[in-house]
Amino acid sequence: MSRESEYRLRLLMSRQDGLVTLDQARDHEVSREAVQRRVAAKEWIRVGYRVYQDASHQPSDRATVRAAMLSLGEDAVLVGAGAAWWWGLREDRPRRFRIAIGEDHGRRRRPGVQLVRRTVPASDRTTYRGLRVTTTVATVLDAAVELGTAEGAKVFDAALQRRKVTVGALRAGRTRRSGRPGATLLARLVALAAGGAVSEAERVAHGRLRLAAVVGWVANLPVEVPGFGRVVLDIGFPDQKVFVEVDGWAYHRDLRAFVHDAARQNALTAAGWTVIRTNWHELTGSPEAFVAALRRVLAERS
Repeated sequence: MSRESEYRLRLLMSRQDGLVTLDQARDHEVSREAVQRRVAAKEWIRVGYRVYQDASHQPSDRATVRAAMLSLGEDAVLVGAGAAWWWGLREDRPRRFRIAIGEDHGRRRRPGVQLVRRTVPASDRTTYRGLRVTTTVATVLDAAVELGTAEGAKVFDAALQRRKVTVGALRAGRTRRSGRPGATLLARLVALAAGGAVSEAERVAHGRLRLAAVVGWVANLPVEVPGFGRVVLDIGFPDQKVFVEVDGWAYHRDLRAFVHDAARQNALTAAGWTVIRTNWHELTGSPEAFVAALRRVLAERS
């Protein structure tokens, strides 16, 4: 094996989280017998079907999913929540990665992987960080259907906030999926993304307060703030001078709104008001935390 081939092989493996397939090794002048000798010498470790990892490379989540993808061949595509994680739209990796394979693909079980018999259209797949994965729009939609409303909304929000997708692109993608499982859920999430999250979050907040028998609040309470002017509080408790600011998703708060809200909140704080912030994700995911925090503040101010 020439020095140049060895250098190119090491470069390839560094780009692939320390991994190489048997075919790639042979393309770089490493015969099958030479691969076996490296495995026997514990220089390489077999981690999948015809896939090996350099023993000096630390195991990682990235290497785990890449090894599965390399072992499945050219038509495999990472989809769903695993694809969202690969794009950086979710912090937690899924317990099982879902990988789409063609209808005629020979099925082979992989640890930590769920194989899905599905052909991903060319328009819905791309390569990102050296891995075949669904496009951002297809990833967001697939992940939402897989994860459900609450976690799916977080993927929508993250993708929109980071400008990986647009509301228009998500709406068009949802339209193309009409009739497929999850269509109703996606329609709701697109509506929330288009601006409906704030109003829905306020309705949910009102419902949570009534359910918890919290009294003394007024929705859309107008207040005159010295040095600032008239403001309308989302939810106000005038007796305790406590107000609740209800946000939708992070995507809905642009810089201009953030600066204005900060000045408004500072003026209210100077006037003796205490603010509690909540958002759609908390109100639909863990409303008890919101109610508990509000009760503590109200008790202190009373």
